[in-house]
Amino acid sequence: MIATDAPSDERERHPVAFGYLFGVYLLAGAAETFVSPLFPIVREDLGLRVADQAALTAALTIAIGVANLVGGWMGTRHGDRSAVRLSAALVAVGAGVSGAASNLGVLLAGQVVTGLGVGLFFGPGLALIGRMYVRSRGRAIASYGLAYSLGLAGAAFSTQVGASGWRAVFFATAISSGILAFVVPALPDAAADEAPTAASLWRDTKVYLASPGYRLALLVGVVAGTNHYVVAGLTPEHFVSRGVALGLAAGLVGAGRLASVGGKVIAGRLFDRHGGRRTVQVVVAATIVSGLLLLLPPGRIGLLAVIPFVCTTAMLFPVSNAVVIAALPGRTTWGVGVYRCVLVGAASACAGLVSLALTATSTTVVMIAALAIPTVVLAVTFAPSFAGVAGPPERHPIPTPSPTPVLETP
Repeated sequence: MIATDAPSDERERHPVAFGYLFGVYLLAGAAETFVSPLFPIVREDLGLRVADQAALTAALTIAIGVANLVGGWMGTRHGDRSAVRLSAALVAVGAGVSGAASNLGVLLAGQVVTGLGVGLFFGPGLALIGRMYVRSRGRAIASYGLAYSLGLAGAAFSTQVGASGWRAVFFATAISSGILAFVVPALPDAAADEAPTAASLWRDTKVYLASPGYRLALLVGVVAGTNHYVVAGLTPEHFVSRGVALGLAAGLVGAGRLASVGGKVIAGRLFDRHGGRRTVQVVVAATIVSGLLLLLPPGRIGLLAVIPFVCTTAMLFPVSNAVVIAALPGRTTWGVGVYRCVLVGAASACAGLVSLALTATSTTVVMIAALAIPTVVLAVTFAPSFAGVAGPPERHPIPTPSPTPVLETP
C-alpha cells in the first residue's frame, strides 16, 4: 500500500494507464459532440426537424449532468476502475444505438445512453489522473485534456464522410469504446470506502465546499463555461453582424481551438511552477483583456483578438481541473462528480439566460455583459482566503472526510 502523499519517481510514470484514459476521454469527447456537426446529414436521412437538435442536445446534457453524480458515487463506492469500464461500455452502446437509429426516438435513446457514459467517466478519469501524477499534476491534467480537444476536432471533421457515412462514424466509435471496455489495464485506484449513504455524501460535499481550493475551482469552471458557450460561441455571429464572412469568423475560432493545444500545456506548466491562484489570476486576466479587445474596437479590428481569446478560454478548463484535484483528498471521485455537475448545470442555466437576453438586446451587448463574470471572479481571487490555494505542488488539500485513503499498487 502506498500513501497518497508519498511521492516517488515510480508514481509519476504510468504510460499505459495514461494512454488508456486518454483514449477513453477522446472517444467520450467525440461521442458527445457528433450530433452537432452531423445533424444536417442525420436530419435529412431520418426526416427530422431543425428543432429536434435542441431536444437531442438537452437530453444529452441532462444525462451527462446526472451521470456526473453517479460516477462520483460509483468511484467512491466501487472504485474508479469499475466506473471507467462501465463508462466505456455505455459509450459503446450509446454510439451503436445512435448509428442504428431509424427515427428520432431511437436516436434520442442512443444520445441519452451516450450522455450517461460520458458523464460517468469524467469524475473517475480525472481522479485517476490526479492520483497518478502529484508533482507534475498541472502538466498531466493539461496533457490529458488534449484528448477532449482531439475528440472535438475529430467530431468536427466527421462531416467529411458525407451523407452515406454518418452511421459508420457512430459504429466506429462503438467498436473502439467496446474494445476499451473489454481491455482495461491496471489503474492506481484508491482503497474503497464503506458504502456511502446520502448523509455521508452530503457531509463530504459540505466539507469540500468549505475548502477555498474547491470554491476557486468552481468559480474558474463557471468562468470557463461562460466564456466558452457565450462569448466564444457567439463570436461568429458578432462579426457576421459587422459584415465579416462567416467562414473567416468561424475559421478564426477554429484556429483558436487549435492554438489552445499549446495553451493548455502552458497552463499546466504555470500551475506546476506558480500554483493555482497565481495561474488563475494570470489566465483569467488574459481572457478579460483579449475579450475586450475582441468586442470593443470598431469594424474588423477585433478579429485580431479572436485566437488569443479562444485559446486563453480553453486554458481555463485544465487549470480549473488541476485546482479541484489539488484541493481534494486521495478519494476524490465524489467531489469531482459534484464539481462537474455544478459546471454542467451552470452552463445550461447560462444558455437559457443568453437565449432570453438575445430576445431583448444585441449579441455584442450580451457578450460584453458576460465578461463581467470573469472580472468579478478575478477580483475575488485576491481575497485573503484564497492565499496559497493549490500552491506548488500542493499544500492545502481538504481534510479527508472519511478514513485516510491510500493507493493500491496494481
